Amino acid sequence: MPGDGIGPAGKEPVASLAVRVVIDLSGATAALRDPGEFTRFSVALEGDGHLAEVVQRCGLGRLAADGEHVVVDPAAVRALAGPAADDGWDEGFAGMCAYAAGKGWVEPDGGVLAHIEPSDQAG
Repeated sequence: MPGDGIGPAGKEPVASLAVRVVIDLSGATAALRDPGEFTRFSVALEGDGHLAEVVQRCGLGRLAADGEHVVVDPAAVRALAGPAADDGWDEGFAGMCAYAAGKGWVEPDGGVLAHIEPSDQAG
């Protein structure tokens, strides 16, 4: 149900090039996959838990009002990138954020909208 913030239970991780941020709802953690891939930006969910709480607790940002996006703080993405966040990474990430802003996918506070990927592609 959109907006309830409940993640799927017992689903396998999504293995998709579109996934940038993976949120482990059970462990209340977030990780960045393929930090150098700037062509898509989305969130995948693993485990079971309350999405809005986990997003806030791990410092990632917040659940958007539509329940279909996470508003991700760019500083949190940089932190998740770790050693990959060199000058070249910063340039690529800035370009991605500028593209997102041009499409209306950046909130007034600077948070970037990330679509929540379905965890069960087969349905």
